[in-house]
Amino acid sequence: MNSPTLVVMEGDETGQELLEQALRVMAPDVIGITLATERYDLSLAARRASRNGVVHDAAQALVRTGYGLKAATVTPEETGDVGSPNATLRKEIDGRVIIRTGRRIPGVRPIGGVHAPISVVRMAVDDAYDAREWREGEGMDEVAWREEHISRRICRAVAEFSFQQAVRMNATVMGGPKWTVSPVYEACSKRKWMRHRVATRASPTSPRSSTRCTPCS
Repeated sequence: MNSPTLVVMEGDETGQELLEQALRVMAPDVIGITLATERYDLSLAARRASRNGVVHDAAQALVRTGYGLKAATVTPEETGDVGSPNATLRKEIDGRVIIRTGRRIPGVRPIGGVHAPISVVRMAVDDAYDAREWREGEGMDEVAWREEHISRRICRAVAEFSFQQAVRMNATVMGGPKWTVSPVYEACSKRKWMRHRVATRASPTSPRSSTRCTPCS
């Protein structure tokens, strides 16, 4: 049996230091398997030198291997610079959902009787991630514009994955409005949530649901 290959994407500053520590605890005597690694330098200097070519190379490797570990990277603020590698990686691997799971810290008393891990599921693309921004006019007549889009496909992916994760964790699904993102997204997302809640209600393994969303037509 061939060893799985892990794509290691190096980063900047503290992010790189944390990456090295994460790799240290992934030794065969710790995790029980041997991992082959492919390393790609996604530091700001390397991205600038390759004009993001190294980011595209890393994305292709992720698609090929299916496993990756990325360090935090610096995103320059200047227009026309290399930008964030995260958006490029998500788009090229067709990533749609971001999940972050927080676990209870031993010795710390939980709040509100929550003892199980909590997973936060959110969209990985669309909305602010793919927004186009520009300016028109000069002086006091200058106007800043922002153009965003929301796709039903991404809303559905987030809803489906939320319930799949809840089944795995035997957890309650909770959703709420987030007007700072987009009320249009919330309306589309709520419809998908409600449909998946109805679809899974009859199953003995279906998660409990408590959707707290704003009304939509």
